[in-house]
Amino acid sequence: MSGKPSQTARNKAARLMAVQAVYQMSVNHKEAPFIVNEYLSLRSGMEVDGEKMVPPDEKLFQDIVLGVNERLTDLLEIVQANRPQKEGHTYPNEPLLMAVLLCGSYELLAHHGVDSPIIISGYIDVAKAFFEGHEPSLINGVLDSVRKVIR
Repeated sequence: MSGKPSQTARNKAARLMAVQAVYQMSVNHKEAPFIVNEYLSLRSGMEVDGEKMVPPDEKLFQDIVLGVNERLTDLLEIVQANRPQKEGHTYPNEPLLMAVLLCGSYELLAHHGVDSPIIISGYIDVAKAFFEGHEPSLINGVLDSVRKVIR
């Protein structure tokens, strides 16, 4: 097997890292260019539990993080408008869940050259890396709803 990861693996790593970066921006209130540089210089291809992580597609990572930052207000409105609404039931505004939804919505909005199912399944996989409950299903439903509205 070749030592070079596939483009699919690099895209998956870029999405995962972008969600982490957007989450960090939301909780630490750091500027997007600072976070992008920090992640690319310090975290790209780092080791976790003795395994070297797949390096991300740096261009995709940077585009997602800077794009979410640039279009944050619009993306927040899009996500809110497409979250399930049940009478008397509010959904938690969990920062990590929101980071996944913002990154996925940005990609659906900005990357028309990538098929929607690829983007949505990529963010379901990201959600599964962080959550064990119903969150991946929620991500699927919200991003599919966003897709229907913006594509």
